[in-house]
Amino acid sequence: MRVLFKIMDRLLEQVRLDLLRPHAFAAERVGFLVCGVAKLAPSGTVILAHSFRPVEDTDYVDDPTVGAMMGPGAIRKALEFALNNKVGMFHVHMHDHSGRTRFSLIDARESARFVPDFWNVRPGIPHGAAVLSRNSAFGMCWHPAVPVPIEIDEFVVVGSPMFFTRNSP
Repeated sequence: MRVLFKIMDRLLEQVRLDLLRPHAFAAERVGFLVCGVAKLAPSGTVILAHSFRPVEDTDYVDDPTVGAMMGPGAIRKALEFALNNKVGMFHVHMHDHSGRTRFSLIDARESARFVPDFWNVRPGIPHGAAVLSRNSAFGMCWHPAVPVPIEIDEFVVVGSPMFFTRNSP
């Protein structure tokens, strides 16, 4: 299954600026991209990011072993938002460098622990996680039609000029 992730350039810039803000104790910031979904012919999905919900300062847990740790309140708020708005939620954070990026081992482990919880409130909608760099992105999608998480094939930044990031070589 092919997964395409689309986001407007203005929204992506807003997300990057927010994720680069300093926090009192966390080394990085995190948030959630709120997404719609559409079918991609012949067999795929387009994830359409339309807004951003940053994790509030009070919802971070002081854990020096990771860049940022969300507390249970952050997850609960994101789950409630998905339930009340019939949307997919994609956890997002940033690695502050240029060029291609990937999840760290901690990113991959923690995403696999909490992203499937979104299926408890919105089982028919893809959810996932993404990491941004200054000029690229990488992400995984938990899709209801696929038993394991799948890599997002392509990120498309809609604006002028349009920008594509392909994860496959």
